[in-house]
Amino acid sequence: MVFSKKVLGEMSQKQLLNRAIDQSVTYVESSGTSGIRGYGWYSDFELKEMSNHIINKGVQLSENDTIMIRFPYTLSLPAHLIEASAKKSKSIIIPVSSRTEMAPYFKLLSLMKELEVTVFAANPREIELLFEALSVQQLTPSEYLPNLRAFVTAGEVLSHKRKNYIELEWGIEVFNLYGATEVGNFGYTCEFGNMHMDEENFFIEKVQQGEFSLLSTGLNKNVYITNKKNHTSKIRNYEIEDIIEVLSEKCSCGDYNKLIRARGRISDVIKLSNKEIDMFEIQEAIYSLNDVPFFWEVHVENENVEIRMEYNIDKIINKSELERELKDKLELLSAKVHIFKEGELVDRGKIFKYPISRKPTYIYNTREKKIKSKLEYGKQKLQNKNYHRAKLCFKDIIKEYEFSEAYTWLAATIGSEAESKSLMEKITLYPSLKKYTELAVKKNPYDPFAHYLLAMLLYKTPEEIGGNRKKALSHFRMCKYLGYKEDISVYFEELI
Repeated sequence: MVFSKKVLGEMSQKQLLNRAIDQSVTYVESSGTSGIRGYGWYSDFELKEMSNHIINKGVQLSENDTIMIRFPYTLSLPAHLIEASAKKSKSIIIPVSSRTEMAPYFKLLSLMKELEVTVFAANPREIELLFEALSVQQLTPSEYLPNLRAFVTAGEVLSHKRKNYIELEWGIEVFNLYGATEVGNFGYTCEFGNMHMDEENFFIEKVQQGEFSLLSTGLNKNVYITNKKNHTSKIRNYEIEDIIEVLSEKCSCGDYNKLIRARGRISDVIKLSNKEIDMFEIQEAIYSLNDVPFFWEVHVENENVEIRMEYNIDKIINKSELERELKDKLELLSAKVHIFKEGELVDRGKIFKYPISRKPTYIYNTREKKIKSKLEYGKQKLQNKNYHRAKLCFKDIIKEYEFSEAYTWLAATIGSEAESKSLMEKITLYPSLKKYTELAVKKNPYDPFAHYLLAMLLYKTPEEIGGNRKKALSHFRMCKYLGYKEDISVYFEELI
């Protein structure tokens, strides 16, 4: 069987668990930015097995290390994998999840100094933000944190130029890991700074003309991965939806596993009429600029590429020179650059007082813009009571993109249409309304509007044909707990 995020979305997590009764097992889950979650199961033994490359290669954790783990602990594979590595190597562990208000960046720096941290593990953006917190206090890494010797990164693309930029800022090495929540860590950086593919513990293949074959030198899409050592999960032949570049060179470290580059998600590729640009290329261009921005994002609509950059207040930037540089580096016919002053693109107070709640988004491509545009079109048709057009629009989004929010708006459209119909027509629409309203909550379990729609359906429908006032009350309460803006107190008064 071949697995993908879509296949996993149609199965329950427990269906894929193959647990021995004497095993302690960890469940992990990805953020589901596409609207579809990914997940995996790992025994303690399997996490420790995957940690061998972290201990024996690259960063080479030992009992002399104090490692601060900044990956989010909630459901996140990197945090638990790094912790397993640290326990196996007898390192001191300092867990400081990036998804809690208890550990803002300024406090992290104080803790790193007080506890003499030697290794810091986080996604690359966290390290960049940590440096900003350091430099705004006019502190230098080598003087303030003399014990810090290395970073371990994962969770984002880390191009050579970005890696070099971080290493130059901090004066220490960066060791990168590459993996997927569903199958584990299959790429690791050696002591020479090169990324190897773990061919001993993973089958890594691509599908070409309907057949599985080994990855070839150059760029590989349609890549499927099986963790040979993970018997706790039933996931095999998992499509990772990334681009992997295989290099022809051999590494001087003596490791014969292939050298690879993680070039980013296929969905992030910028597709223009004359070329395609992946995340790796974007980063190579941005981080080789004479002045690297504090924050950046790329917006793409059709053939128009717009790069937005925010610089610190003490920087004087030549916009036309930036546009020329980026156009040349990315080999674009044109590139539009927007320069933002400090605090105009991102709220620094929110970033540095409270940790960011999700991974950063760098590329807003045509796909996202198309979804947003279609959603707005459908909402407009709904507002104008053109229910037929609105339904077609939302169904089209679901079919083409499997975008979860479209289920909620489709349910809202059918509900509004039913309100305008006669009793017999309402009865005809009921099965469709029930189906999509329940799907809206299933696909968006933390969306207050989805719960409101289901609550109203259960409240208004006679009990003999499926209404349920007790369940309606439960969903109205969920609306309130999830921050629904409209006043729904009247329903509580009637239902309690």
